[in-house]
Amino acid sequence: MKKKKIIIILLAVFFILGSIASVIGYVYKRDKSKYEPKLWIGLFDYRLNFRDVGESLNKCLNRDVFNTGLMFRSNKYFSGWSCDKIQNPKKIYSLNFSPWDPHSYYCEKNDGTRMYGFHPNTEFEISDIEKLDNWKRPEFKSSMCTFFKETMQDLIQKNSFLFHCDVGRDRTGAFAAMMSMIMLEQKKLSNTEMINAIECDYEKTSALEKQKIGRMKDFMLEMQSKGGVSKFIETECNINPEILLKAADQFIK
Repeated sequence: MKKKKIIIILLAVFFILGSIASVIGYVYKRDKSKYEPKLWIGLFDYRLNFRDVGESLNKCLNRDVFNTGLMFRSNKYFSGWSCDKIQNPKKIYSLNFSPWDPHSYYCEKNDGTRMYGFHPNTEFEISDIEKLDNWKRPEFKSSMCTFFKETMQDLIQKNSFLFHCDVGRDRTGAFAAMMSMIMLEQKKLSNTEMINAIECDYEKTSALEKQKIGRMKDFMLEMQSKGGVSKFIETECNINPEILLKAADQFIK
């Protein structure tokens, strides 16, 4: 008799939990556009893949070449937490927006307001930034050029910013690599040592898979063979070379 009661209680608990899960799922599916995730995994700092790009590159080089406190990278798990947790950037750029799963990623300021990630793309999801064929698509090129134009101005104005994708690996890694390489090219420092440092920063990502090792190094070497990242961005995005140099003046010591 006692066992029967326990079984009935357990079944009732499972039924209640299942009902709650169904309601949450229904609400989420009904209005995804207003769904703003509090990603609990962000409680564990080591899972954020968060780092200061300048500081990370300096550690890879074992000397100070880059200024710190300007450019930060992460995965999406910072969302919903205090902006203090990600060094209070002035702006957030979301490289992972998807119209089919439209989350709004944000951090919460000390005054209780939220800073949401900016994304110029609204009708497609950005992927494979390092595949140059993607840049032939007008909507892809337009969105990526907006990211580069905005972040260059941020650097010039000494406004810190964070960019992120889902796991903080490939899209984030490619953007970090291109930004870093542009700065280095402007200062005539884009040598093998620096390319290795860019790859070193990429390989710090906790979600890195073995087959992806060397990906950013290969990407930077490919870009060098085509005239460099600076030339590519100047041409594709119609950015004045002086803008890139001014940005480099702030990011390179």
